[in-house]
Amino acid sequence: MGAGGAVLIIVVGAVLLFLVVVALVLLGAAAVVRMSGKNPKSLAWTGVGVLAVPVLFVATLVAWAQLVRDPDTIELDLREPVLLSSLPEDNEDFPGMRDYDSEHIDLVLPDGERFEAEVDGVLVWSDDGYVIGVTFDRRAREEGEIESLTRRWERELGGAGTVEVDADYSDHGRVRAAVPADPTP
Repeated sequence: MGAGGAVLIIVVGAVLLFLVVVALVLLGAAAVVRMSGKNPKSLAWTGVGVLAVPVLFVATLVAWAQLVRDPDTIELDLREPVLLSSLPEDNEDFPGMRDYDSEHIDLVLPDGERFEAEVDGVLVWSDDGYVIGVTFDRRAREEGEIESLTRRWERELGGAGTVEVDADYSDHGRVRAAVPADPTP
């Protein structure tokens, strides 16, 4: 998210907070009117209505985020052909590829071994509706992590995939891996 997105979040947050304060003032005024013995119905309902706006906005935002978000973990069993349609949508329109901002990958490799890793993103490649490969990467967070991550991924993937290093990426580099999949049913 860029600076424009951050400004939008701050502005929307300020508007919602303002509406909550107005609603609480109206409800407080309704309580005072009631204690004076008068009918505060219209004031109370106005307060409830104003309070409903930010509540409904936040509820809608949470529901929408749950529907369109990338899954936290991409799980694939590459021992058999995988239909692309069996994977979650990525809400992007790139034919032959799905791009996920997932934080974890869990693969069953063609030889039956399991590979799990924390990642920064996953690309699933397809042809004729079947998955033909998976690529994923992770940016090194600290000095020396790139070497240990490369060794670990190479050891755990064995001959099932390739691992490469992009040392010039970011401050400490990035490790990328690719695992092909047999799309033959």
